[in-house]
Amino acid sequence: MTTSAPADQPVTPAKSSLAGGILPLIGVILFVIVTIIQFAGGAGAQWGQQLLANAVTYMIGWAGVGAGIAHLFFGRRISKTIGFEKSPYELEVGFADLAFGIVGLMAASYSIEFSLAVILASSIFRVGCGIGHIRSIVKERNFAINNTLILVSDFLVPAFLIFAYYTWA
Repeated sequence: MTTSAPADQPVTPAKSSLAGGILPLIGVILFVIVTIIQFAGGAGAQWGQQLLANAVTYMIGWAGVGAGIAHLFFGRRISKTIGFEKSPYELEVGFADLAFGIVGLMAASYSIEFSLAVILASSIFRVGCGIGHIRSIVKERNFAINNTLILVSDFLVPAFLIFAYYTWA
């Protein structure tokens, strides 16, 4: 991946906006909103399984579809918010995100083991991306909004999903 500055110069973050800063966390935000609304009427006996289903649907499914669309159709703008120049990675990451999103949305219709496969594959991809973002922070001093804030999604979401599966599945 190419960045917008050589390794010995700090990367100038793109002009950040509220929408750009929220984008990496949209799956988490949707998960929290839907879960609060759903559980407001009572959690029921199967609350853990429902919480897990919500997490997979929103933190992987809708987050992946949104990220896929963003990378595929708005790649140049997304690259800037990450502190990267436009590159072919946008197409590849876009299709990977879209694939994870689609199978994340499908997971609710299949066995719980299908959800585990989606969680593990998505988590490996996210942690790998997170390592790349940390590398960019350290090597290029890239503190762009979507190179730093995305670390929540890259590390905490997989940790929560794996915890949720092994606790409530």
